[in-house]
Amino acid sequence: MAVGLIVRRFGTARSYKCTLKIMMAFAKTKDIKFNEVNYGFQIRFEKFHLKKEGNNLNGLAAYLRTIRAIYNKGIKDGCIEKEAYPFAKYKIKTTPTRKRAIDISYIQKILLLDLNKEHELFHTRNYFLISFMLFGMTFMDMAFLKLDDIKNGRVIYQRKKTSKNYNIKIPDKLNEILDFYLEGKNQHEFIFPIILRDKPEHQYQNVIRKRKIYNDKLKTIAIICGIEQSLTSYVSRHSFATNAMLQNIPIQAISTMLGHSKINTTQIYLKSLPTKILDDYNLKISCSLYPNS
Repeated sequence: MAVGLIVRRFGTARSYKCTLKIMMAFAKTKDIKFNEVNYGFQIRFEKFHLKKEGNNLNGLAAYLRTIRAIYNKGIKDGCIEKEAYPFAKYKIKTTPTRKRAIDISYIQKILLLDLNKEHELFHTRNYFLISFMLFGMTFMDMAFLKLDDIKNGRVIYQRKKTSKNYNIKIPDKLNEILDFYLEGKNQHEFIFPIILRDKPEHQYQNVIRKRKIYNDKLKTIAIICGIEQSLTSYVSRHSFATNAMLQNIPIQAISTMLGHSKINTTQIYLKSLPTKILDDYNLKISCSLYPNS
């Protein structure tokens, strides 16, 4: 079975498990029947989720999309009637997420951090930069990269989430970082010290655990570099997209680089231009009123 399919299955199982756990905590029972999850149940579940500090509509939406997927499958398999579908009246709501991208000047600060290979932030800094310089590669995809995915100065791999194929030329600056990880490895070894076990389920667990550690250490890098925004594994991906846009790269190209199947997904990444850019655009528009001034 392909690694990407295995990873997607583990990811789906993980989201189902988390959703079931929160639903059982709300219902105070392990036995929740299909016909119990009606409109009233959803409204009460919504209030239950949102009353806890730190929870938001987007977190609720993630749970509800999982519940909806279970119902769709249940109807398809004949486990429940279509008339009992609880999402005919209830609409899943979301709110705009906070801006995740950081300015290129902060990326440069991260690049210039003087960290030797024994430093606790050495790999964290490198992973962030590698992601940024490889079309915003996700941590999951980075973890599964092997030496034989690098051919003729290019990274050739299949994204685990979407099965999209990538063929990316390695920038010279990235070669300087990759050389450290490639030394002494054979063609079938993982490039980065993230996955340490053999069984697929254990490998997936390795990545989830290491990603949490990675995100924790990114908080320290943010403090060192004076970055006030939350710095997470996905910030490199969003920053790549935003800075590509600021370089006037067409949105169709950015969408392809990110591996999005729809342009509107890319537009979510690019929904907020920096205020200074908007100020400059406004100044240009205003100045056009006085062409001779």
